[in-house]
Amino acid sequence: MTAQRTDAPIAVIDIGSNSIRLVIYASGGRYPFPLFNERSNCRLGEGLGDDGLLRADRIAVSLEALARFASIMKSMGVVKVHAVATAAVRRAANAADFTDPAGVILGQPVEVLSQAEEAHHVSRGLTLNMPTASGFVADLGGGSLELVDLEAGKLRHSTSFNFGHLSQIGVDEIEAMMAAVPWLSEGRNSTLYGVGGSFRALGLAYIEQTGYPLPVLHGLRMPGRSVVSMLKAFCRDTPDLSGVPLGRQKTMPMAAQIMRILLSHIQTDRIIVSGTSIRDGLIAEKELADLEGADFLQVVSTEISRDSHRFDEVPHALFTLLQPLFSPREPGDSEKSVVDRRKFERLLEAACNLSDLCWNEHEDVRGDLGARRVLGLPVNCVTHKERIWLATAIYHRYVGRKTNKARPPELGFILGRRRRAQATTIGLGLRFALTFSGGTVDGLKGIKLVNDGQTLTLQVSKECAKLVDNHARRRFQQLAQSADLAAEIDI
Repeated sequence: MTAQRTDAPIAVIDIGSNSIRLVIYASGGRYPFPLFNERSNCRLGEGLGDDGLLRADRIAVSLEALARFASIMKSMGVVKVHAVATAAVRRAANAADFTDPAGVILGQPVEVLSQAEEAHHVSRGLTLNMPTASGFVADLGGGSLELVDLEAGKLRHSTSFNFGHLSQIGVDEIEAMMAAVPWLSEGRNSTLYGVGGSFRALGLAYIEQTGYPLPVLHGLRMPGRSVVSMLKAFCRDTPDLSGVPLGRQKTMPMAAQIMRILLSHIQTDRIIVSGTSIRDGLIAEKELADLEGADFLQVVSTEISRDSHRFDEVPHALFTLLQPLFSPREPGDSEKSVVDRRKFERLLEAACNLSDLCWNEHEDVRGDLGARRVLGLPVNCVTHKERIWLATAIYHRYVGRKTNKARPPELGFILGRRRRAQATTIGLGLRFALTFSGGTVDGLKGIKLVNDGQTLTLQVSKECAKLVDNHARRRFQQLAQSADLAAEIDI
């Protein structure tokens, strides 16, 4: 990163048609953790009609918000700002009435993104966290809709429409404009990744109406049929807006009309809400070039590990020890088994990094607190199933097999029986290994696990023989039983 100080915060200001958002990121580590995140609903694009003019009152409100943001950035020591404007300013004939004073307030010009640049940053923000994503990305804002066609993380097509949830536009006009894009109908049954506040509002409504157990919007998968039914209810003369946030209810019917028409063209059977944005794309392009292709789950969990582990080198030693606990669904080294092992080892590495997350909390609540912190990890590169898997592993790392401890209810949902059992086994493996070794790397290097598919053998060096007592034997027995294996200790 190229800031004046290596730990100086970096800010992104996203000036949209509906809102202006400031996000200030920490830059001391390899992952830009948000230090501050605020949105001001300035509605800069409201009333931008045939005359193409930004309204004076909307400009005044927006400049007032920027002045507040500039003061906050100064207080936090921000030395680098990426300030961009999108559809409303791009289309406005009097854009300079806003951008000139905005530049004075911020001490630098505001960059007005073209349609192509905006689409690029939207897709880049998604693929930064989902590198192999395939399907359509739809970023629905107040004054525009950006559509991107991705194949294995690569941009194939993109377009932008000059309408959004603040627009006054007829259904027939929306239909005609989308019908003029030939590649939209080519991706039949593709996944749709929904970006922006309207899709997040749709996700919140889905969670409330269906009782979905995990209140994390990013990665929320919604069946196409359920979404279409909800959108129809939003578009009625008397709309049913159950679960839609109050601040979105006024514009949700128009957003729903746009979504309905889009879904009718691509005929998707699944919609995934994305917590990414144009801001992620900006950070990826301008600050994270050295992390191209990085798995942010490992980046974030490693940074957490540095702050939480009591002793050095323990996560790597745990990872080496527990790898034999992988159990393939099919015998042999089939392609599916190779993929399963790769996914398992990715989550195992993260679990090892997070395994001392709550060592300094009260023992009665460590499992519950640890699991909840994992459920809320500030990353957009994990699925809901992966969050539950990691949270389950960390819960059992602290709780073991006890049933009288506080437990997040989310752990009982989403995962299938096999993967829940696998996560539980890893949690018990972490618990056994860290207790056996006292949490030190010397104790971990003196033991090895061997899994022949029938028996789990603990090989113990002579130097570590004194660590094997009845307590250690019992916990190892629990671990082997969880893995559906016989237990054997070889000193």
